[in-house]
Amino acid sequence: MYPADDTIKINSPKLLTKQIHTNILLALRAALHMLKSQPVVNPGVMNLRVRNWLFLYEEGEAIVDIILDKGYSLAEVEAFVVPRLAESSLSFDECAEFHEFLMTTDALDLIADDVQIRVGSPGSEPTLYDLEDYQASIGNMLKVEAWNLIEGRSKFTMILNDIYDKDGMKIIVLAEGAHRFEIPLENIKTAFVLPFHPASKSVKLAKEAARKKARQGASKKYK
Repeated sequence: MYPADDTIKINSPKLLTKQIHTNILLALRAALHMLKSQPVVNPGVMNLRVRNWLFLYEEGEAIVDIILDKGYSLAEVEAFVVPRLAESSLSFDECAEFHEFLMTTDALDLIADDVQIRVGSPGSEPTLYDLEDYQASIGNMLKVEAWNLIEGRSKFTMILNDIYDKDGMKIIVLAEGAHRFEIPLENIKTAFVLPFHPASKSVKLAKEAARKKARQGASKKYK
């Protein structure tokens, strides 16, 4: 999965590629699966899901942000309820148990040793990755960045209007007034749901509210 030369490590979000992001997400999900295969201290760990992970700068410091939730209600899944919302109420101990186990695995071997690793809940501006999370967010304001340019731009703050299939690919439709952009799901680098609703006065207010995250989790220097 990773390069044979284990001295190659990334220490900046600028070095992140689509393939590296996908590989690390799969490795994180595999690590959580391994944790669940053994006795756990906190029963809630058995319901955890790695929703996504982000590589970002905060106050000049590089941080890997691993976002957890508790997935979807089994009853809703079996009843094919769409959209459905993931349970995002996590305890510090649940996050800390996964964080501690994660540090014993090779899931983050591509990340430089001086990068801070943080594990927590989606917060007030949840990130999207899986199709089900996008389906649950139709009608909401999204902040999206694409890996490749779409009609000359890569960043969008618009309403998620629709999702459809095209040649076997899932396409999201972002709309604002007469403007409409279609982006393949696989071309999305990051996507966040903003706490915006029609009663809000402006997108600016939504952005300001989104910055005030209330994230609960565990963090520690990697290695």
